[in-house]
Amino acid sequence: MEIAVKDMIFNNKTVRNTLFDCLDKGIDDVEAGRVHAVEEAFQIVKERMKDELQGSSDG
Repeated sequence: MEIAVKDMIFNNKTVRNTLFDCLDKGIDDVEAGRVHAVEEAFQIVKERMKDELQGSSDG
């Protein structure tokens, strides 16, 4: 299965790794006491996933 993000195609492994990276960063934030409102947290995750996916397609 593949996912298309703004005309880019990524396989499940890339998407899964990106998701786990974002979750790890979120856990690190919680452990460090950086807690966000739900809406803000979702926006942060979306931005980080977008950045990660763009980075993985560049190189």
